[in-house]
Amino acid sequence: MKQAELKGKVQTVLGLMEPSEMGITLPHEHLVCDATTWHYATDEATERRWARHPVTIDVLWWIRYHPFQNLDDLQLLDEEVVIDEVLRYKALGGKTIVELTIRGLYPDPKAVARIARTTGINIVMGTAYYVESSYPATGADVSAKSEEEIAEEFVKDILEGFGNTGIHAGLIGEVGCSWPFTDNEQKVVRAAARAQKATGAAVNIHPGQHETASMECVKVLDKAGADLSRVVISHIDRAVREPANRIALAKTGCTLEYDLFGREGYYPPRFRVLDIPNDAQRINEIKELADKGFEKQIFISHDNYTKSALCRYGGWGYGHILRDTVPVMKIKGLSQELIDTIMIENPKRMFTFV
Repeated sequence: MKQAELKGKVQTVLGLMEPSEMGITLPHEHLVCDATTWHYATDEATERRWARHPVTIDVLWWIRYHPFQNLDDLQLLDEEVVIDEVLRYKALGGKTIVELTIRGLYPDPKAVARIARTTGINIVMGTAYYVESSYPATGADVSAKSEEEIAEEFVKDILEGFGNTGIHAGLIGEVGCSWPFTDNEQKVVRAAARAQKATGAAVNIHPGQHETASMECVKVLDKAGADLSRVVISHIDRAVREPANRIALAKTGCTLEYDLFGREGYYPPRFRVLDIPNDAQRINEIKELADKGFEKQIFISHDNYTKSALCRYGGWGYGHILRDTVPVMKIKGLSQELIDTIMIENPKRMFTFV
C-alpha cells in the first residue's frame, strides 16, 4: 500500500473505511493483551495468596485497592469473553474501538481481526513500543536499533501490515514513556514523529509518572518535527493533575485524553502518590477545558486492560461511558453537541490519515 491511498481514510484491522463510518469511538482500549510487565509481588505471605488468586468475586475487593498486584487480572487472553464485552458496547450504540496493545503488551492482530469480524465493530490498531521495562517482552534489543530503523518498523506496520498477517496498523501508539524519561524511550518517540511524517498517522503517547512528563514528551515530539495537532496525550486523569499544566498542554495543540473512566480506586503508591479523580470530577475537568475553547482537543475512554475492568468479572466494561457517564454529562450541563464532538467528531478527525 502507498501512503497516498491512506489519505482521507481510516485504517481498521479489516481494511480502509470512510471517516463517516466511525461513529461513537473509544480511542484508548485494550482487547487482547498481557500487561504483566506491570505486575509486582507483595512481601506478606497472606497478601501473596490474593496476588496469585484467579479473578473471581471473592478477590475483587482486594484487587480494587491493589492494582497491578494480581497476576491473573493483568491478562486479557480470552477472545470469547472480549467478544461478549464488545457486544455490550455495540448494543449501547458504540461503533469503533481503538486497540492500543503494542510491542511489550503482546499484541495479537489476528485475534483482534477475529473480534472485529465477529462483533461488527470497527477496530483501529496501534503500532509502537511500550515503556522500556516491557522491552524484554518484545523480543528485540531496542537499544541496538536506530531511530530510523524503529520508524521504518512503524511505517511498515501501517503500509504493509504486521508481519505477514495482512492486518495493518491505523495509528502510532500508545508510545510508552517512563519517568525518568529514558534515552531509548525518547528515541522511540522521535521515531514516532518520523513515522507520522511518512504516513500521516496520528500518534498516541503514554506519559511517565510525573506531573511534567507529558510536556516533556511533547517537547521531544515538537523538536522532532511532529504535527502536534495529531498527537494524543493519554492518561490525563493520572498524568496531569494541575489545572494550569492541562491548559499549557492544550495550548500546544495536542489532544488531552481522559481514559481512566470507571477507575475510582487508589493509584499504586509504588509508582506515584496522587489523587485520582472519580468520574464526576473527570467530567468537571472536561467541562472546564471545553469552556476554555479546547472542546476539539478532548478524548474520553476507559483504557480497559484488566479482567476486573470487564463486566464478566464485576467491572464497568467497554459500555460504561455510554451507559453510565453520558447521562451524568448531560445533567452537569454538557450539551449533546459537545458530547458528539468528543466521542464522534474528534476521533474521526484524529484517526483520518492526512
